[in-house]
Amino acid sequence: MAKQTSLLKFTGKLGNVIGYKVGKKYYLRSMPEEVRQSPHSKVSSRHFGKASRLGATVRHALHGLLHVKQDNKLINKLNGSLLGVLRQDDLHRQKRFIPRYFRDLERFCFTTHADLAKVLPVQASVVRNAGGNIEVTVPAILKHLANPRATHVGIRAVAVCLERGFTKANAAASEMVMLKADEPSAAFSLTVPADRDAVTCVILEVTCWQVEHGRRYLMGNQKFMAAQIIAVLQPEAAVVVREEHVPHGAQRQPRMQLPVMPGLVIHHPQRE
Repeated sequence: MAKQTSLLKFTGKLGNVIGYKVGKKYYLRSMPEEVRQSPHSKVSSRHFGKASRLGATVRHALHGLLHVKQDNKLINKLNGSLLGVLRQDDLHRQKRFIPRYFRDLERFCFTTHADLAKVLPVQASVVRNAGGNIEVTVPAILKHLANPRATHVGIRAVAVCLERGFTKANAAASEMVMLKADEPSAAFSLTVPADRDAVTCVILEVTCWQVEHGRRYLMGNQKFMAAQIIAVLQPEAAVVVREEHVPHGAQRQPRMQLPVMPGLVIHHPQRE
């Protein structure tokens, strides 16, 4: 690994060398002459590629909705978490994303300097209302954990809907509630439009602001801002009851009921 010292620095492939950036520094490495992969490493590469593509889809959907910055650490962290979701599939030879395993993304934090518990002293609750939209309820706050220089604390919710097949995603945000940083606040609710038939990751974002002469300014100290997945809601599965077809003039035959022993629980495995 060599450090780039020239005035013009680059990232990517250039001839037989590759330039890359770590933090604020630029480095060089030579390309390998031959890459040998075992069958196991090839499978791992496919899994990582599938997780990375979904991670890029999620980040693209969130672009412009979150105030927190996305860096390389966040990208790797999100890809690793999605890879863990993918690897839990033990039903298919070619692993797939299974909706119920996305619950492992709960408590995933999009900030590296602080998690939600450090900037929000209460725990919000999440429900899907009758219209399919997301409602996030934030309890009353007696004392805010805000930047000492902040005049207000901004709180809003963001919903990321993963469409079937997990190749597309869309996101929407609620209105931001601005609370005075030096005063207690009453409980309130945030509403976010969402697709009721998609896996939905609900993110709660807390930021600090200075309001002067009616204009608000975001404070960039990342120790006092956080965005975290607080819930993952499953799609509403439609239950279809099929009527048994009976020929005209024939009588419906009663179905045989198998006796069930007391205390015996029968599980019916399902493939997704």
